[in-house]
Amino acid sequence: MKALLTQIRREFWEYRSLWIVPLAIAAVMLLAAAIFGRIQLNFGDPGIHYDGPTPPPLAEMMVLGWAAPFYLAAALQGCGYLIDCLYGERRDRSILFWRSMPVTDARTVLVKLLTGLVLVPLGAFVIAAATSLAGSAILVLRNHDVIVNGQPVMALWNVLSWLRMQGIVFYGLIAALLWYAPLAAYLMLASVWARRSPLIWALAPPLLLLILEHVIFGTNYVGRILGGGFHELMHLAYRLDGYDAFDAGDMVRAPNTGGGHDISFTMHLLSPERLLASARLWVGLLAAALMVALAIRVRRYRDES
Repeated sequence: MKALLTQIRREFWEYRSLWIVPLAIAAVMLLAAAIFGRIQLNFGDPGIHYDGPTPPPLAEMMVLGWAAPFYLAAALQGCGYLIDCLYGERRDRSILFWRSMPVTDARTVLVKLLTGLVLVPLGAFVIAAATSLAGSAILVLRNHDVIVNGQPVMALWNVLSWLRMQGIVFYGLIAALLWYAPLAAYLMLASVWARRSPLIWALAPPLLLLILEHVIFGTNYVGRILGGGFHELMHLAYRLDGYDAFDAGDMVRAPNTGGGHDISFTMHLLSPERLLASARLWVGLLAAALMVALAIRVRRYRDES
């Protein structure tokens, strides 16, 4: 266990941006909340006004708003780390040092996969939750305004809503980790395979397949697979029947506007049984396992002399 923690610390020491960037985002957001003290939301319908207490959905939407920059940064950083981690150790020749240590190739690859696919997003979740807690406290204590469609409402804070949204977001994070495991494994495979320019090696094969399929067959099946299926993931992981797209103006409504389907931010929104019944999820996990095994084999037998 101690050796595992040492390897993980090594990854975050060598790629310091993995922890510096989310902390910087948190500092900027909290500083902005303290100095400017105004959050403005526009849901696209100027006829909707919010008088009196803030409707519960707005508190949940604010939690998502606090978290969004962290998850976007985690996605970009995770991809950048995974595509460089195995190539980088060959570039700076540190692989020769680590091969002299009692650390197997399988363990090294799995630790890097754990770091890029699991620990970076989980770190974003923890920092985002702490930032939303501190930011909401700042808004409440300083009595700052929140503007919704031009109308001021009370500061957004609800303990139960915050806790419930953390559970909903955490569930979505775990679902995304399983769903995008094949992408992480593919990036690592490109990283260990490339002699140079791993980004080119990662982009070239899918782009060539996309072009060839379109030219020869006139179809776009490869494009749909490469698209990651975020829309499909959301509809499998959550009960979003009736929503073809995600529009905050449709999710958050004034109490008396009526119409449409309002999303209820409760645990009933979760649908893990549909996600686990998805053939695409299990095929993707199998593909991820095969690509990780191949990455381990390539790292083991590649000549670095």
